[in-house]
Amino acid sequence: MAKRGIFGKITPEEYLELAEANARFINTKQKPAPVGITWEINDVPPLGASKAVKDNYYDDITLYAGTAGQVYFNIQLYKQTKKPEYLETARNGAKYLAWRWQNQRELKRNFSDFAFTTGWAGVAYVFIALYKETGDEFYKNLVTEIIGTKIKEAKKSPDGVGYYWSTFNGIVGNAGSILVLFYAADALKVPEWKSFAIEAGRYFLNKGKKQKVGIAYDGVDLAFFNGGDDYVDPNFPMGTAGVGFTLLRLYEESGDKAFLDAVNGIPEYLESVVTKNENGAKLLAHGLPKNNDLFFLGYCHGPAGTARFWYKLYKVTGEKKYLEEAFAYAEGIIAAGAPEIRSPGYWAHNLCCGTAGIINLFLGLWAETKDEKWLNYARRCGRVIVGEAIRSDEYDPHEPRLEKNPADLQVKWIFNHRRNPDVAATKIGLYDGAAGISLSLLQLYQAERNEFNVARAVDDPFPSKLEA
Repeated sequence: MAKRGIFGKITPEEYLELAEANARFINTKQKPAPVGITWEINDVPPLGASKAVKDNYYDDITLYAGTAGQVYFNIQLYKQTKKPEYLETARNGAKYLAWRWQNQRELKRNFSDFAFTTGWAGVAYVFIALYKETGDEFYKNLVTEIIGTKIKEAKKSPDGVGYYWSTFNGIVGNAGSILVLFYAADALKVPEWKSFAIEAGRYFLNKGKKQKVGIAYDGVDLAFFNGGDDYVDPNFPMGTAGVGFTLLRLYEESGDKAFLDAVNGIPEYLESVVTKNENGAKLLAHGLPKNNDLFFLGYCHGPAGTARFWYKLYKVTGEKKYLEEAFAYAEGIIAAGAPEIRSPGYWAHNLCCGTAGIINLFLGLWAETKDEKWLNYARRCGRVIVGEAIRSDEYDPHEPRLEKNPADLQVKWIFNHRRNPDVAATKIGLYDGAAGISLSLLQLYQAERNEFNVARAVDDPFPSKLEA
């Protein structure tokens, strides 16, 4: 890959080339597995750092940080390049996932054994992607096993209404499990899974908590953030907006107005606690009332996630005021100074907490509206990510380490650790690290080539293609 001159513009091809170079770096973290391959998810110390960040906070099978995420990333690389080595890497990673499911099913820390980002539901999602790409019935059969076990192990609510899997109700837990059931039912044409998801979703119907204005929902076990009984996460995968999104999906799939009625009060609550500027840009704090002055900007606890609720409410109701709410939250990101200015809570470039998740939002709004403003915001984010890429062919003239072969180029990102901004991290996962960053570059690559056709997660409602 030729290096861009100091005044050169970023080309679409550079986004793809950086994603591929990042895949080479990520592959240096492969390690042997009983069957197939996996990746080291503990961070390694970047050049000059005194210690690594050791926080194996999820199992190494996960979509969030582990093998499932790397399999998914390699599938997307294969779809863009048609290079067989990416599909081969994905299939080798899937061998390990299959082995774990069949031989070592117990997981380390997770929000639920059948969570989307941290459990087996996310693995099923990845197996579906492989089945779609290869037609191999092996992956379809694994999905059937996982979903069947998931339904069998669902717990009946103590009040007899609905089913659940864990004490985490948000998209990180029970809500995400339901969304995967909907996705799998459609992908593999098993209507019984959808029927069960609807019945399970009734669990949420009496979980709303009255607030001074409107209602909120607990997305996590209150002990997780050491919150008191009054703690509320208003945002998306761990909070109120995410449960609201899931209720809207339950209404879409069932037509049962009880699910839509359960959303009543959420918009009013969010508006009552939002922070906004004189131009109408909006942000919600990380958690209330405890972290009312901390504003994440990404998918997790931030507008890149919460805007999904407003967008879905617009699609369900047809009321444009809700789309304008999504716009206001997106504008909040820019008003906070991102992507160029780092504010507290915006420490990383990853898909979960940082710039990659913001790109996903901006391109989603562009796909809906065709408004170049959103594409230009995404370009600004891309420029920051490209500018902070650490390339193996960058060198100090006094200590040359220039790569002789462009095909050997590796790229990584070193950014502040999500829980300790004083510590640099080189995470590689789909949600916590480099794979997700590269996934956002692949989206930009498609957008700039007028070939926008992106894969969407089960909780991502934005158009896959430009709206007609």
